[in-house]
Amino acid sequence: MDLLIYDRDINLIGVIDKLNSLIWTRRFWSCGDFKLLAPFTPRNSELLREYRLIGKRGDDQLAEIEYVKLRKNSQGVENIEVQGKFITARVSQRVIRNQITMEDTAGNIFSRIFNENIISPTKSERGIPNVSLDLDVNLPIDVISYASEPIANVLTACESLAKALKIGFYMSTDVRDKTHVFKVYTGRDLTAQNPTGNAPCVFAQEFDNIIEQEYTYSVENVKTTAYVGGEEIEGTPRVFVEVGGGASELDRREVYIDAKDLKRKYKNTSGVEVTMTPQQYADMLYQRGVSMLEKYVENQSFYSKINPFGALRYRRDFDLGDLVTCISRRWGVRVDARITEAAEIYETKGDRLEITFGESIPTLSEKIRQII
Repeated sequence: MDLLIYDRDINLIGVIDKLNSLIWTRRFWSCGDFKLLAPFTPRNSELLREYRLIGKRGDDQLAEIEYVKLRKNSQGVENIEVQGKFITARVSQRVIRNQITMEDTAGNIFSRIFNENIISPTKSERGIPNVSLDLDVNLPIDVISYASEPIANVLTACESLAKALKIGFYMSTDVRDKTHVFKVYTGRDLTAQNPTGNAPCVFAQEFDNIIEQEYTYSVENVKTTAYVGGEEIEGTPRVFVEVGGGASELDRREVYIDAKDLKRKYKNTSGVEVTMTPQQYADMLYQRGVSMLEKYVENQSFYSKINPFGALRYRRDFDLGDLVTCISRRWGVRVDARITEAAEIYETKGDRLEITFGESIPTLSEKIRQII
């Protein structure tokens, strides 16, 4: 395993060919990260510094070092531990300065977020150099009502939009041209009975392509019905809409969503102030409720260690974002699920691949963010 080390301007400054371990985690609708443990040498210490970029040979994604730790154990062995995030995280350094309110396709919404805050913002110092946007031609073309939260973090906004639309994103880097492309894409349907004619991808211990399996199903986070409250205007009744009201009795779980940040009046892309009709405003509140309810669904996931010597090959037969079929006949479980996380683990004792199919249970910080 060769790790290529670059400076912040993507100039190659060295190669590390001996390491203790590397965990390289790709995620479908959020930013990936890495953890690296390497022997301490003066050369490694010089290369593995904060803000340096790391890339795997043949991979188009780079990661940035954010954490460095030197350690010497009781046997006198010295190691360097570094951690960081893929450079997709650079978009988290910007916020959506002016709230975006629009009815358009997913592609046009992403384009506006990036053009106004990353690629060509009004204040040139807010721009991130050498970044462009590439949209998958298979993105949903349905027109949706969208409104960003006030002063929302760009990465958080991308994550929320991607999860709601079941699409993924990542930052690709051309090290020769020193350019970055933020790619928004859809995965392939590789389920056992997919209608697209793709070769199916089925994971089961009976097929010898799974080493370990862990199945999780949780309803602790479920909400079925949302009451969404609009802006507060003195002397005017506040508008409320109900979303997902079909469930009843014990199956009904309600949640209140405060959407007073959604204003009836907003400026369009030409800077002209527009006032929504009552129906348009209700539709906007409804879409906010739909988006928020996506965070309160049942969580079902298959966590699996993949057999690297099986018939199915990673990044050829299946990859991050693909819909596949997971089966455990003994447990009586069959799930068509998306590959949402791929942890590539490289160690001196051998390499392995750990895959998460479906959504994992929200962490405490994610739950807190939902409440906020």
